[in-house]
Amino acid sequence: MSLGEALYAIVLYPIVQVIEVAYKIFSQLFSNTGIAIMGVSFVVTVLCLPLYIVAEKWQQLERDTQRRLKPGVDRIKAAFKGDEQYMILSTYYRQNHYHPMMALRSSFGLLIQVPFFMAAYSCLSSLPALQGQSFLFIRDMGAPDALFSVGGFAVNVLPIAMTVINIVAGMIYTKGFPFKEKAQIYGMALLFLVLLYNSPAGLVLYWTMNNVFSLVKNIFYKLRHPVKVLYILMCAGIILADIYILFVYGGSASMTKRLAAVVPFTCLVFVPYLVRGVNWLLDNKVSNLVNTPPPIKLRIFIPVAVAWALLSGLVLPSSLIASSVSEFSDIGSSGNPAVFLWYSCFQSLGLFVFWPLCIFFLFKERIQTLLTIAFSMGFVCSVVNAFLFVVNYGAMDITLTFEGGLKGVGIGYTLANICVMAGVCTLVFLLLAKNGRKLLSSSAVIGVLAFIAFGGLNVRAIGQGYAKYQELKQRNAIAIDGMEPVFNFTKTGKNVVVIMLDRAESAYLEALVEDYPRFQEMFSGFVYFKNALAYNGSTLIGAPGLYGGYEYTPFEMNSKPELSLKEKHNQSLLVMPRVFTEAANFSVVMTDTSWGNYSYEADLSFVEAYPDISAKNLQGVYTSYYLKGTHIKTLSSSVEQGITRNLLWTSFFREFPIMLRPAIYYRGTYYNSKIVEYSNNFFDWYSCLAVLPVITSFTSSQDSFILMTNEVTHTTIGNDEISLTGDTLLSHTDIHYKENFLALNALGEWFALLKSHGVYDNTRIIIVSDHGIGQGEREQELFSTFKLNDESGYSKNSFRSLLLYKDFDAQGEILTDMTFMTTADVPILSLEGIVDNPVNPFTGNQLDASGKSSGVFVTTGGRDGLWMPEHSKSEYIFTVPDDSWYHVKDNIFIDSNWTQEVPR
Repeated sequence: MSLGEALYAIVLYPIVQVIEVAYKIFSQLFSNTGIAIMGVSFVVTVLCLPLYIVAEKWQQLERDTQRRLKPGVDRIKAAFKGDEQYMILSTYYRQNHYHPMMALRSSFGLLIQVPFFMAAYSCLSSLPALQGQSFLFIRDMGAPDALFSVGGFAVNVLPIAMTVINIVAGMIYTKGFPFKEKAQIYGMALLFLVLLYNSPAGLVLYWTMNNVFSLVKNIFYKLRHPVKVLYILMCAGIILADIYILFVYGGSASMTKRLAAVVPFTCLVFVPYLVRGVNWLLDNKVSNLVNTPPPIKLRIFIPVAVAWALLSGLVLPSSLIASSVSEFSDIGSSGNPAVFLWYSCFQSLGLFVFWPLCIFFLFKERIQTLLTIAFSMGFVCSVVNAFLFVVNYGAMDITLTFEGGLKGVGIGYTLANICVMAGVCTLVFLLLAKNGRKLLSSSAVIGVLAFIAFGGLNVRAIGQGYAKYQELKQRNAIAIDGMEPVFNFTKTGKNVVVIMLDRAESAYLEALVEDYPRFQEMFSGFVYFKNALAYNGSTLIGAPGLYGGYEYTPFEMNSKPELSLKEKHNQSLLVMPRVFTEAANFSVVMTDTSWGNYSYEADLSFVEAYPDISAKNLQGVYTSYYLKGTHIKTLSSSVEQGITRNLLWTSFFREFPIMLRPAIYYRGTYYNSKIVEYSNNFFDWYSCLAVLPVITSFTSSQDSFILMTNEVTHTTIGNDEISLTGDTLLSHTDIHYKENFLALNALGEWFALLKSHGVYDNTRIIIVSDHGIGQGEREQELFSTFKLNDESGYSKNSFRSLLLYKDFDAQGEILTDMTFMTTADVPILSLEGIVDNPVNPFTGNQLDASGKSSGVFVTTGGRDGLWMPEHSKSEYIFTVPDDSWYHVKDNIFIDSNWTQEVPR
């Protein structure tokens, strides 16, 4: 970590976080980039107002002092020259308790702007959300406004308007001031014009609004009762905001959530009463602390601030990394995950030590007392929340988001947490009000020592874990180079391959073939079943039918409540492997089965009872091997930056009261405006496809069945200009277009290998997805008029399945077939002509599609869906609401063929 990075983390990071949080909130509320920027400017101005008030007092004190000393200084300068003048002036200043360095007080108002300008520049100058966004006359917020040009020279109007407003504000503010101060302010206005003239319009808009608010502030200073006027305007603004959030805002938030946002916001109306209450407490309950000298307060404040910084920046982040060292390894240039702790520690020092101490020394006794009380309460509450109220929210992945979403917490536990917090705050207040200050200070010092020791142990564990990871990585690299192939084809018999591409988009197939003509050759002999239906928009409900046939569609699984959902799911995964081994004597390999044993990362123990079936998890096994060969970094810099930025936020998440944790988590983004574009998860899955030629052999003397699951199409590679194939990835608004291209292209290259070894013709191949996502433009055009009548949030597009089928000896260009198909046809297609009248080995029922002619039932799963096992209220059936069922038949593109109907 360089000195510049350390200074950024300490000084600018806290301000950047304020900007990002404000931007995220206003952007969510108004869905308008320009208004969000204006909101950020307003928030920063309000938060800086106390600093500006202090600066104004210092500046006024300097002006009064200069005015008082000016006659004497003028007489001395008129009568003396050179060294004699310097010595007499120094004596004169000393007699009047003044030092020339105090003249810097007049510049304090300008100095305050420097870190805020740097933080805004760092955050807004490269904010992805600004790119291509228009606002008023601004065509692109991510570029200079260039409203018009003169003689080929682009004229940026916004920086000019900003400068004019700045000068007007300065004229009002410096009325009656000496020329020196006026020149200083006008000079700064011109300097910012030069600095920001060619900056992105979003950044200039932010600084322009800062100047507007500064102008308003200066006008307020000239009013007779500025505080009363400000309070009236604030109340009016709160009322308008409440009306907007409750009745105008068009977001998806329920009325309950809107009220939850409005209530604390409306409480600002009672700020005057809160101020009176605080003043009463300071005057009557903690007056002895108020009147103690600052050094005594610092004996409490500094240990508490340092201990809080260590808890947030070292102890909690190091515990998180130490819990899964390998996940955080090989990210960024260093590779050692302990590097992330440098960032979190310095960020925490800036947030809890540097800026609080600056504020502490800027203000006087009352604010110092409030800071001491607030930090003492906050620290003790954070310790209690972090270590006593530990809630299992589920597994957290490398992007610091919970894999299954943020689980809810019972109301009883939440209320208990609130009561404990109230008790803790009361206890701390009593200690500070009475004679317990030394106890609190000593406890904080002990906390500092304990956190250093605890953090050191975690750092040591991380170091040991990383060493083991490196050793295992080297061992795996050797093993991979010399390992037996995973997939083995026969040249003389038959091979059947079923590839489940999770969430692959059927709607992209025709576009991909058009964009990449080589796909016609790669997928020669394939039939594209365009009219193919999935049973749900999630894997948990949608996949069982794909693996096991029509007995494992959602309705049929609910028809057998005597078996648990996990049992039925495991059965579905084993239907094809068992039939191929037991009825056709095929060798069978199955990899990365979806939700095997109801585990997010497939638990393959349920296959152990069938020794003839080889089951493996390939996800992540080949990542390092593949990346080493292609010289591509394990992760993009965006993931490294995301962890660097959000690691401290995970500490806040643990330290905050339970009821506020969802607000801190905020959909897994932690208010990050530069959301991580893609994760290691992409390479973990893509490497499995990219190395297929390496792990495939052609020496089997036995017929072969391969059941492969891959989730490349369910990951996100992001917008980084990265080419994995030599192609320039086309820029589409369709979500996950790139991932679909990369998955199919890798499979096409594998098929080319099969052709070169003479096994393509004697191989049947099925490529299928369990569901789609339905967010691309091409997909929306297909179902432009039809809307589902429930509250699931699913579109019909989510029920489209990619289904490609190549039979033995099939050749020629890709054909499109509009036969009504469902994912449950896959087992039947795979076994056709190999096993006569195949039966389900678990039920003895024949595998057929006899009931499909009259239509099938699909389900949305309801408002929240059922995409995790724990989402179902029963272990035996999918607890989906009645209005989530649809009967579908024939052509899925005809709206009338979809009927909302409860199956009987």
